[in-house]
Amino acid sequence: MSHSFHRVIKAADIAERSLQAFIVNRWPVLVVRDEGRLHALINRCTHQAASLAPDGRVRRGAIMCPLHGARFKLEDGSCMGAVDYKPLMRFDLREDAEGWIEVAVPDEAPRPEHLPVTPLG
Repeated sequence: MSHSFHRVIKAADIAERSLQAFIVNRWPVLVVRDEGRLHALINRCTHQAASLAPDGRVRRGAIMCPLHGARFKLEDGSCMGAVDYKPLMRFDLREDAEGWIEVAVPDEAPRPEHLPVTPLG
């Protein structure tokens, strides 16, 4: 699967522990800053397919799903704790010379298993 980089946001506009959600080439992408480091992950919990942003929380190198509290490491997307959910998909990112964050997403369209669902009610 080939990937291409796309501009999403200026690095200076991402505050510590903030969650910024984007649709990048049709992919749900989450950009997070934690302890000064930037991470790009899929904005979809592998437990119940809920969006992680905007209501998820970032703390101590992990993101917590707002739906059921599943926690995933920002570094590699792996699930933390006693439950072993599939890891979150991670995306490469880089900062260009003008301070923009660019995220590499697949060139192919996401499949249904990559898209978050919206809870009813």
